[in-house]
Amino acid sequence: MNVEEEYPKISLQELSSNLELLTQLAYPSRTTDYAIRVLKELEELGVDSVYLNREPKPSIKLIGKGYRGILLKACWNSLTIAVKILRVDSGISDLTREAEMMKLANSIGIGPRLFDYSNHVILMEYVHGVDLDKWLNQLSFEDVGLLKKVLTSILTQARKLDSIHLDHGELSNARRHIIIKEDFHPVILDFGKASLSRKPKNFTSVVSYLVFGPHHIKILKMMCVSDIPIQFLRVYKENPCDESFYRIIRALNLGGTLL
Repeated sequence: MNVEEEYPKISLQELSSNLELLTQLAYPSRTTDYAIRVLKELEELGVDSVYLNREPKPSIKLIGKGYRGILLKACWNSLTIAVKILRVDSGISDLTREAEMMKLANSIGIGPRLFDYSNHVILMEYVHGVDLDKWLNQLSFEDVGLLKKVLTSILTQARKLDSIHLDHGELSNARRHIIIKEDFHPVILDFGKASLSRKPKNFTSVVSYLVFGPHHIKILKMMCVSDIPIQFLRVYKENPCDESFYRIIRALNLGGTLL
């Protein structure tokens, strides 16, 4: 059975007449006026229904919660997708800037696929997998080839973001913002704090997480790396060119070819 089929759904028409569920769209205040505004935007974007939890009582199924928005699952054009809704108490007025950053990342094949958006709603690909932290915890020491494949892809994606001057802004805590799919393809999530005005630090942030973060001992041991390429990182920060990128890739015993 498909995982999504295990959860009930409610159509937007039914949702409009169920105040208990409807106001859950206005997190955390449950303001009716805001919930109605969000519902209208969902309808205009063509969303058919949203998923619910069964227990302890029916409620909208949240798959994520952040400072700026909540994430839920929905049906759109026969697809199960993720929907980001702006929180009532968010410090920003709309999600359009985040959507534009996602669109730019998508243009180089990075991030969940952006389907559509409005002021308070973003429709995007539902990425099913586990976060980087959990994936590294579960990884066996025999899976060196798999680790190299995943890390090379992550670092290549970070490098591509640097090359278009799009700074994600939160990859120093990569475990929260990278999901490993079932086919072992890593996806960088959440472009809410992305910017084109900052100096991009995507690549150096990810490398720092890998060689200094909570899993660094396991990663370095599996990669047979004894000398952390600190000097190479400094060179990359000063001159983020392909040569300095490949120098770090080789120092980590990874492949030298862009994916």
